[in-house]
Amino acid sequence: MLAAREDLADAASRLAAEKGYTLFSFVNNLLELAVRVESSGGSLEKAVENYALAKAVSEASFTLVLESALYGTAEIAYQKARTETLRVWYEAGVWVAKHYSNRGVKDPLTAIERDITFLSWNIPEFRIETHGNMASVRVLAPRFNESYTMLFLRFLEGILETVEYRIIHKDVGRGNIRLEAVKRGVNVKG
Repeated sequence: MLAAREDLADAASRLAAEKGYTLFSFVNNLLELAVRVESSGGSLEKAVENYALAKAVSEASFTLVLESALYGTAEIAYQKARTETLRVWYEAGVWVAKHYSNRGVKDPLTAIERDITFLSWNIPEFRIETHGNMASVRVLAPRFNESYTMLFLRFLEGILETVEYRIIHKDVGRGNIRLEAVKRGVNVKG
């Protein structure tokens, strides 16, 4: 006997039937998974949140790649075909911003920040903050090489410009990007 809220019991019963399980086996499977996660030092809430994030970044066409391969191929492409490679990275940023905006995400910049942070373990600091008509981006990634820094910069510029921001200040060095932007159509007194 397991006590549960009626709405949860009904939902579990429907899901079990949809998946071809008995309610008994479905509930036992859920409990087994919860015990495994919690006893490993994890949190069931965090596991579910991470699943949702992994699904979101997968749907946005992000992928995991070996860091050395990413930086190495970025370096080769940047050195051999700089203009075209910068264009590709900018267009990738445009695509990402459109993907989030077209999905009806209320605040695409916050969603993009969350997903890039989740996926990019090689970036110790990545922030996108908005205040009224202003947005700021801060990237601190000591392992970025100069070429990858420039490519990631173009990616971010594609994102910002697609969600209607105009970049008004850039401070860029190897592994360090700081951008300030204002909503298009807003005048900034300097």
